[in-house]
Amino acid sequence: MWWARYEHTTPVTILCPVCAGKREVVLILGSGEACVLRCDYCRRGYSGPRGYVEEYQSVAKAERVHIQTVTVTQTKDGEKREYRVRDHYIPNAADLFATEAEALARAKERAEADRVARETRAEHVKKQQAKSYSWNAGYHMRVAKTARQDVEYHERMARICKAKAKDGAS
Repeated sequence: MWWARYEHTTPVTILCPVCAGKREVVLILGSGEACVLRCDYCRRGYSGPRGYVEEYQSVAKAERVHIQTVTVTQTKDGEKREYRVRDHYIPNAADLFATEAEALARAKERAEADRVARETRAEHVKKQQAKSYSWNAGYHMRVAKTARQDVEYHERMARICKAKAKDGAS
């Protein structure tokens, strides 16, 4: 029997799908104001955004296997078969074929489906990141507003103190 498999074996460096290598994103607020924020998607640890991410490329392959045991279980939907290979692996029956060509074709299908799922996940992450960016932008704008109010207050108090010092008050 031939087992249709694919593995994520080859590391590939790709441009960050969120910031397109720019290491920052521009968030347009509801007021129309634009905020430039660091990209969190391609950030690694404390090093900050890198502009790229590392992924693993799927490699399709057909592996010749010897089926060691077949377990047949009766279910309400009929018989369910499990094929055990190499002592502990139980491949999906849909991934076992009589010829190498059939197995390789199925492995390529599975690898392609995985690639599409990863790309779809990246698109979802972009949308999810926008939520994070918008929250962060709102947070930093709120803190900046509070800091400006604090500066105004302390400058006003300093002017009052200077004026009283000139008047001779202690």
